[in-house]
Amino acid sequence: MKKFFVLSILLLPFFLFAQEGIKTLIKAGNFFNSETGVFQSDIAIIIADNKIENVKPFLEVSEKEKIDCKLVDLSKYAVLPGLIDAHTHLLNKETILPENSYLGIDVMKTLTMVGDAYRAIYGSVKAHAYLEAGITAVQDLGNAGQFADISLRKSIIEGLIIGPRMRCAGMALASEGGTIPKIIYKHRTIINDEYRIVIGPEDATQAVREVITQGADIIKIYSNNTVNITALSIEEMKAIVNEAHRYGIRVTAHATSNQAAYNAVISGVDGIEHGDQIQDSTFQLMAKKGVIFVATHMDDLTSKKYFQLAYPDRWEGILKSANKTKRKIIQNAIKNGVAIAMGSDDNMDLKMPFAEASKRTLISYFESGMTISEILKTATINASRQLNWSDKIGIIKSGYFADIIAVDNDLDKNINAILNVHFVMKDGKVYVNN
Repeated sequence: MKKFFVLSILLLPFFLFAQEGIKTLIKAGNFFNSETGVFQSDIAIIIADNKIENVKPFLEVSEKEKIDCKLVDLSKYAVLPGLIDAHTHLLNKETILPENSYLGIDVMKTLTMVGDAYRAIYGSVKAHAYLEAGITAVQDLGNAGQFADISLRKSIIEGLIIGPRMRCAGMALASEGGTIPKIIYKHRTIINDEYRIVIGPEDATQAVREVITQGADIIKIYSNNTVNITALSIEEMKAIVNEAHRYGIRVTAHATSNQAAYNAVISGVDGIEHGDQIQDSTFQLMAKKGVIFVATHMDDLTSKKYFQLAYPDRWEGILKSANKTKRKIIQNAIKNGVAIAMGSDDNMDLKMPFAEASKRTLISYFESGMTISEILKTATINASRQLNWSDKIGIIKSGYFADIIAVDNDLDKNINAILNVHFVMKDGKVYVNN
């Protein structure tokens, strides 16, 4: 691993500059059009610098274009826009403890015993793995201390490390206690190192200004605190939404109960995260208002790993119930016309390679009855809306950034093909080609 990391750093200038000034012609064998949801055969993608210049049938490519461009032959693969994970935590690692009813306890350990230096190293390695797995953009939604996610984004932009495009929440906005459990009153202020605690509507407005000033380009709020029983009020959430929208910034809400989701939706949020108990009436309101549902579901394999670690003596019954619930939620969202964006909430140490749990979220959608076309839209065109980048990424189209990946050719029939990545391009630069 150490040798690989050093080699990656040495080769970074090559990756960044090898293609500069030269047009690239990609020959795609099985091309996924995320706008239409249709797979097409033998498509040409012409790339100039970091943008897509043209997309057309390969038969229409002129001889001059073939001469002027460097050919990348992906005719044996399925080609699609780079994947987008709309709910990540690159700088957070939650250790799963048996029979631990207090999720979030590892955040306290990180704040008091691990520190930001480890977080920075962990996040940079994870970001690198995400990109090489074909995830070319992410939305990082807090649990990164005091704006460490924004520092990670800056390091990627400056070329210090390799990673996906990032939208960052900085510090998420929450009510008293955040999602860290059982902190005694004497030490309660340590939570300010992880969350921006909101005290009333006026302070909510100020909180938005603070995180935007530090570089946040998405506002993450906690409509409920899950482990703790505290929750933002509707008045506080409305103040947050009004202030964020003044600056053209979207607001997305952690909401695990139906009431929390409903309160967030009537407050004007743009997205709902998790939504484990959303009822039809709330989904209908979301559809009416155009609120995106970021369904952070684990596939059956990942769920099994989690429940075996969390409940070693009784995991089977819990797994069966959890799988039934997640399938129902997805089916109800689709039935009510709610747009779904892929988000993994990948923050737990599941003893899996980095990024695999994220991509397996797409497999979970398949297990819940979505078609492959619908699934791929969640991680491309739909997720680009949730990141407020719908005019830049998520589609292979003229004028868009050249974020393109290639996976096994049978993707149109086999969702597991998404796990086998053969080519990754971000911003017109090739990072994987095998």
